[in-house]
Amino acid sequence: MENIDGIYKAELNFVEEFNLNRHGMIKEIETEFNIIRLCIQEMEELDAEYHPMLDRILVMPLRKLLCENGSVLLNVCPDFKMPPLEGLTTVLEDKQVLIRPPYKIKEVSKWISVSEWMGQSISWFDRDVNVMAEIIPQHTYESILNKMNGKKFKNLKLQFEEMYDKKQVQFKGEVLEVYRKLNPMDADANQKINEILDEIGYNRLSIYDFIKHMSDKRGAHIDVGHSLVVGLVNSKDAIGLTPIHYFAIQMIYAAKTQIPELVGYWTEMPELVMEE
Repeated sequence: MENIDGIYKAELNFVEEFNLNRHGMIKEIETEFNIIRLCIQEMEELDAEYHPMLDRILVMPLRKLLCENGSVLLNVCPDFKMPPLEGLTTVLEDKQVLIRPPYKIKEVSKWISVSEWMGQSISWFDRDVNVMAEIIPQHTYESILNKMNGKKFKNLKLQFEEMYDKKQVQFKGEVLEVYRKLNPMDADANQKINEILDEIGYNRLSIYDFIKHMSDKRGAHIDVGHSLVVGLVNSKDAIGLTPIHYFAIQMIYAAKTQIPELVGYWTEMPELVMEE
């Protein structure tokens, strides 16, 4: 066997990676929490015009720590739990229901897994399935089909396309291309359309999709296309905090509760509304 003691020297490179130990992961979590902490503290120093900028920064740690498999937070605490969504139920135009802040904190025994937490609906449209989506503008129809690209929705996409027919209509003096239900009086078909649209998030916005949209469209990169409705969901409450702020603060509080090394982190953090 050749001895290479005299000729080999380890080389630094940009491809080799190593796994952090628990102490290293805790430090990474603290760094992400510091970003949240800084953004919230800067809100008091900066004018309101700068607050959307802070939201774009603040949402990234939230997504990285809670919405991605294998995050350092979930590695340190695999059974990490979050307080369930508990806020003010408000009904807006077009029967849009919105869970608005301030969000209350339930007792720890009622907290739920991260997957359950992400699946909760923060907003939805309370529509009659037999009336909704009877006529769909072309741009909306194309957006729906774009949501169904990929193997997961292949069969649903074919079913959805079979239930609509393209028409040219006149609306307020303008000629438009629209898609109309082939059988608007068929209750079974209407229910199937509703199920398909629910599957792609047409009627319902989960916390996961909300955070993902806010981070994709405003944080990770700036897309030309974004949802006005999702932006409305992130409106401020009476003290100037948005749902993103509350979720971030609750995440830190939950970590302090469940991870021993973080118990003493941010002792002066904002006071949370506890459910009585």
